[in-house]
Amino acid sequence: MRHGILAVPDADPLVLRAVTLRGVLTCVSALATHGVAMLRGSPAVHLAVSSTYTTAGRDVRGVRLHYRVDARGPEGNGPPVAVVAQALDDAGRCLDERSHLVAVDSALHQGLVTHADIAAFTATPAARRQWLLAHADGRSESVGETLARLDCVKRGLSVHPQRFLPHVGRVDLVVEGQVVIEVDGRAFHSDRESFVRDRRRGRRAVRAGLPVLRFAAAELLGSDAVDVGAEVEAFLAEHKPRRPGRS
Repeated sequence: MRHGILAVPDADPLVLRAVTLRGVLTCVSALATHGVAMLRGSPAVHLAVSSTYTTAGRDVRGVRLHYRVDARGPEGNGPPVAVVAQALDDAGRCLDERSHLVAVDSALHQGLVTHADIAAFTATPAARRQWLLAHADGRSESVGETLARLDCVKRGLSVHPQRFLPHVGRVDLVVEGQVVIEVDGRAFHSDRESFVRDRRRGRRAVRAGLPVLRFAAAELLGSDAVDVGAEVEAFLAEHKPRRPGRS
């Protein structure tokens, strides 16, 4: 790769690029390496480099450089990949707020960062940092759940993620204490057992006075994504669900 550094044939190409350019994988490139969920990937390789870094004599085509005074890799001899907190901070320069929140929720859920780490962001603009602190929730278990929750919160609806309901079990979201939202990801609902269990749970919720609105995760992605908050508002306007426990 360069003087004193050899690469085995199956080495991660992103890591190889970082080593060659003497940078540290960061932003979405590092987040993907750490297993953090994201709305979409990036064709560019994102590298953290020092503030004195120069591109002279280096092939940086397809590379997004993140200049940092404190750019550094992991301790010891590990691969040059930024820790999750730094990668999320650098992502504030590249991702829109929805995409950034999805990554932050995923990292919180996996225990890779804390809210204190988010508060300590320096590369992310202050307004975005405060927005993330107000909206991030580590209880979210998927990209779809984060997006559905955000749609509802933006419309001023109260949302309770991963709520346990007596005789029903845990559901993805309860909105306004009146409607259950379930976001079905294909990977988690493809087997017969999961499919049957979800339908049984849905029927129990309805009997408890909580109608269930189900959304496919794919519906919440892309330019024509469904606005879950709008769907809930329309449903509440057309129906008057009774509160659980009331006759």
